Amino acid sequence: MRILEVHYSTAWAGAERLVVDLCNELSVNNEVHLCTIVDDSLSGKSYYKKELSPCVKYINLKCKSGMDIKGFIRLYKTIKNIEPDIVHAHTDAINLWGPSLLYKRAKFFHTIHSLAQKRQYRSWLTPIYRYFYERHIHAVTISEQCWQSYVDLYGMTNALRIENGRSTMIPSTELQSVEIEIQGYRKDDGTRIFIHVARCSEAKNEPLLFKTFSRLYRENKNCTLLIIGANYDSPKYKYLLEEATPNIHWLGLKNNVCDYLMKSDFFILSSEWEGLPISLLEALSVGTIPICTPAGGIPDVIKDRTIGFLSPSMDEEDFYRTIIDALQGFESFNKEKLIEYFQNNYSMKHCSNQYIQAFQSNNDKNKK
Repeated sequence: MRILEVHYSTAWAGAERLVVDLCNELSVNNEVHLCTIVDDSLSGKSYYKKELSPCVKYINLKCKSGMDIKGFIRLYKTIKNIEPDIVHAHTDAINLWGPSLLYKRAKFFHTIHSLAQKRQYRSWLTPIYRYFYERHIHAVTISEQCWQSYVDLYGMTNALRIENGRSTMIPSTELQSVEIEIQGYRKDDGTRIFIHVARCSEAKNEPLLFKTFSRLYRENKNCTLLIIGANYDSPKYKYLLEEATPNIHWLGLKNNVCDYLMKSDFFILSSEWEGLPISLLEALSVGTIPICTPAGGIPDVIKDRTIGFLSPSMDEEDFYRTIIDALQGFESFNKEKLIEYFQNNYSMKHCSNQYIQAFQSNNDKNKK
């Protein structure tokens, strides 16, 4: 098959990480093109580009700030030039509306990377989205809750459900130095290291995370929080760092996240809403115990007290108690079971095989 994957960029973010991994895996047995929209010469917009397989053919539309009129034209011309069998977008479905009407020789797919209500910002567009998802574009959701949000918003049950995956992570040559670095954050052998990997945002609800670890510090709990990601020094969120207690450390962006995950005891998310976070899958892939709020597709992944620890709610007290339970249960936790669970359910090969099955299906339920 000739497959065209479309996304905004290859910046440092979960969906971008998935797109690069998926392109690489699909390119093993297919002709794969990746078309990014935002000008990749802009700062931070090509973070994962260097990780693309040489087998993936890369195109950039050079749009300065998301899709514009020229971008729509360039995308359609790209589709006509490549003549793909499949066009699969991870951007807004609007970007596929014109091509799906004008170019009839391809199947069009759109993966919704969050709750449907969070991805569609204007309610008056709902009937238009519904029309395209019903007749021209195959919708893909990434978790049970995301699928249900699609049903609730559009009143249709025709969306596919394909859970996210992640390629096997490989430690870098800096693993030993990272181990030494993390050791420096421990007061003693009993210190538990928590790591949060995410861009600071409303969805990730970092205020809850900071507030909880400040409470743990005041109560003399022997734990340290390390944070990897961007936007913590932005005008909106810099107060978190200014008010942070000494057990909270922001490390900025890192190219070797795998090293930090491998040398930490727990991975933690305080999300208000989610699709299915790639960072959670990365933690499972190396056996780092996850602690999360029950946002989006997270409850589909975490089996409480067996595959990590799941807070009963986003409530501050529930989140705090879940962390305490995790600290108490750390010694008896089977990390190898996490790695096996990831390989069986959330590897990129497992994910890409489901996409291939969807692409190859002759049962066009979305079209009439």
